[in-house]
Amino acid sequence: MSQQTNANRVRLRVAFRNMFYTTIYAAVEGGFLAAEGLDVDFSHIPTGQSSTDLLKSGDIDITQSGISRSFMDLDAGSDSPPLHIAEINQRDGFFLLSKSPTDGWTWADLVGATLIPVGFTPVPYTTLQAAMRWHGVDPASINLMGGLSAEEMLARFRNGDADYLQVPYPFAGQLIDEGAGHLAVTLGNESGYVCYSSFATTPDYVAQNPDTVQRFVNGYARAQRWVAQNEPEAVAECIAPVFPEYDRSLLVDGVRRYQATGVWSTNPMIGREGFDRMRDALINGGLVKGPHPYESIVRSEFAERAMAELA
Repeated sequence: MSQQTNANRVRLRVAFRNMFYTTIYAAVEGGFLAAEGLDVDFSHIPTGQSSTDLLKSGDIDITQSGISRSFMDLDAGSDSPPLHIAEINQRDGFFLLSKSPTDGWTWADLVGATLIPVGFTPVPYTTLQAAMRWHGVDPASINLMGGLSAEEMLARFRNGDADYLQVPYPFAGQLIDEGAGHLAVTLGNESGYVCYSSFATTPDYVAQNPDTVQRFVNGYARAQRWVAQNEPEAVAECIAPVFPEYDRSLLVDGVRRYQATGVWSTNPMIGREGFDRMRDALINGGLVKGPHPYESIVRSEFAERAMAELA
C-alpha cells in the first residue's frame, strides 16, 4: 500500500494497550494532536502483526516503537530503517510481581524461580536481565515461561503457574488489588534513564510529510507537558476512555506511580545518554549486534523545534 496523500490524516498505532503509553493517549483523547489540525486514526496493533512491517507497507504512518526495532533492521543490512522522531518513555515502565508476599524480598529470591516475562516484545525482558545482572543475579538461573499473550500471562499467573510476573499498569495494580500479586520491584527505579520507547516512521514519510511530522511532534510535546503538570486524577480522567473496564481509582494509582517514577518523558527529545544506555543494554542482552550511532535512526530536529515553540 502506498503512502497516503492527505497531509492532515495520520494513522497512528500503539503496540499494546497499557498505561505505560499514557502520554500518547493524552495526546489523542486530550485533543492535543487535533489542535495541530491533524485527523488522527488511532488504534492498537493487532496481535501477531509488526509495527515495522505495517510502517514499511504504508498501512500506517507513525507508530509507538523502540529503537531496538531500527537497530535490528540495521543489523539485517537495511539502508532505510524506521526513524525515531520523539521520545515517549524514558524509564522502564514494568513492575515485577510476586505470588508470595514480598516483605524482606531481595533480588536473590529470583534464583530458581519461574518468571513470566512480557511476551509481546523482547525488550522488557532484555532490560530486566540487565537489572538482574546489576544485582548479581544470573538470568540463566531463572526458569522462564515465555511466549505468552497478555491474556495468557495474567491467566497463568493467577492460576499459580509462575512465581513472578513482569507486567505494566493497569494490570499490575489489578493483580495487587485482587491479592493475586505482590509488588517486588518497580523496574523504572532500576533502569535509570533509557530511551525505552519512541515514535517511529519511515524515511519516505519524513521526506514527503515534514510539516505533518512537525505538527505531530508539536502536539505531542504539549501533551507531555500537560501530563507532567497535572494531577493524577485529571490525567486519569483524560485517558479513561481508553480503559473503560477499569475503575478510575486504579487509573489514578497507575498515573501516580508512573509520575513518581519519572517513566514518561516530559519533552520529545531523544537524549543521547538514554539512547546509548538502551543500545548498550540491547547489545549486552544479545538482541542487537552493532553499536549503531544516534544519527543513524534519530531525527532530532522535530523535537528541537517543538521545544523551542513551547519555550
